[in-house]
Amino acid sequence: MSNVDPLGSVNLRELLSRNTPVQGGQQQDSKDKKADFGDTISEFIDSVNDKAREAGKKSMDIVQGKSDNIQEAMAALEESGLSFKLMVEIRNKLLESYKEVERMSV
Repeated sequence: MSNVDPLGSVNLRELLSRNTPVQGGQQQDSKDKKADFGDTISEFIDSVNDKAREAGKKSMDIVQGKSDNIQEAMAALEESGLSFKLMVEIRNKLLESYKEVERMSV
């Protein structure tokens, strides 16, 4: 049975290291360009889409008889579903936050 990492597409250590303060209160500079919030969300959406494609491919391989590994296909489908649910919940929280900011008086 393969190990399932439901958050494998989200590299939490990388996200945390982007905002980790170092001495002097300055943020840690990475050698790569600094990714902003939009880039991070875009990468996450792309990874969810990749997981859905991979799960679909594995399912089609089972249906077409190219593969007998049903467990792997089911794990990929479940991982894809969990990733999608996480993405929807993040979207809902972002919308709630936006509406909260919108209601603030200046």
